[in-house]
Amino acid sequence: MKRRDWECRGGRDGAARELASIRKDRVLGYILFEALMALSLLSMSLIVIHNGLRQTILVREQARDCTQARFLLENVMAKVELQPLLTQATDSGVFPGEYSRFRWKWTVSKVTIPLPPFPPNLPKEVIARFKLNVQYLTKIEATVSWTRQGQPYDAKAETLSNPEKLFIPKEERETL
Repeated sequence: MKRRDWECRGGRDGAARELASIRKDRVLGYILFEALMALSLLSMSLIVIHNGLRQTILVREQARDCTQARFLLENVMAKVELQPLLTQATDSGVFPGEYSRFRWKWTVSKVTIPLPPFPPNLPKEVIARFKLNVQYLTKIEATVSWTRQGQPYDAKAETLSNPEKLFIPKEERETL
């Protein structure tokens, strides 16, 4: 067999080569476009993943702050409730050490207990059953507050205690 070394310029073979060259350029252009789209999708997904992780960390820190605040709040309430005798007062301060971001405040006050209005035709014996031996209760309120990234947060609690726990001066007691 003889080998032919010749090149055809024109005719059908020339058109086929030119068409193959155009297809090759289109394939290279398609590959470039495909690579750019893949990189853009990858970068967008990395941004979404980054924002999700950032949000998760922020929520975790806020949850930790709320948990610490609840424990600190229970500590403040316990210190006030465990006192044998309370006076109507307010106090506040800052927690020491690693909890110095948290501030506390408690208030002890007297709460009067109102009687509901009774119908006029109700017998006095029935009304007497509803009347209480005490006219007030001791109210203890506590608040723990803190800031995170410039946003203020607080945790509040309040409880009612028996009236014997609250010291009332003689002059005020006589008017009750």
